[in-house]
Amino acid sequence: MSSGEFGSAATPPGPRIGADEWVASVGARRSSGGPGDRLRRELERIPQPAGFAIAAAVAATLPFITQNGYVLRISIETLTYMLLAIGLNVVVGWAGMLDLGYVAFYGFGAYGYAMLSSSQFNVHWPTLAVIPLITLATVALGFVVALPSRRLSGDYLAIVTLFFGQLFVTVTDNGQSMSLLGFSHDVNVTNGPNGIANVDPFHLFGHNLEQLQGYYWVALGFFVTVLGVLYLVSTSLTGRA
Repeated sequence: MSSGEFGSAATPPGPRIGADEWVASVGARRSSGGPGDRLRRELERIPQPAGFAIAAAVAATLPFITQNGYVLRISIETLTYMLLAIGLNVVVGWAGMLDLGYVAFYGFGAYGYAMLSSSQFNVHWPTLAVIPLITLATVALGFVVALPSRRLSGDYLAIVTLFFGQLFVTVTDNGQSMSLLGFSHDVNVTNGPNGIANVDPFHLFGHNLEQLQGYYWVALGFFVTVLGVLYLVSTSLTGRA
């Protein structure tokens, strides 16, 4: 057999090594030149900061479009989950660490705020004092969890974070009767599975937020702020590294 005949041998059928056939097929369909593909290319020309600003401006008009409580509640929950998603992307997407207990930090912040601004312990601190304090406390908790797991990766890190998440669920679900290692009387800390009720409304700039519209704008403001900070981090020298 000549070298030319050997070089022209057909590639055996089957999936290519190191290539995702489904991703390649989707990419080929997107490059088909259809209306959807042209629209996508036009949208990609818009700078990301401008795209974020346009999307935020459009989203901010929702309370003017509808006063439906169900729609606003779902929108607030959607913004909350979007915040959780971009936060989880920092750990799993950027850092590549499989964190299965990530939601416990969200729960820690929620319970911490409720304890300091509700009738649970008759503590009613102002919103602008509680939020920074709880943020710093959650950061400190993150360092505490990271210290014993800083040399772990892969499945081992996932197991540690899974334990942390399950520990948080167990403590909060049974926190209606807690003591200090049995040396003190029982205290209702988390109100068990029912959670902490009668949480104080947000008090911002001299006004109490009583309507869903106000909470929607606050949630949108937090999301835009966090998204902007993460964008600046990802485009900085340290973020790219």
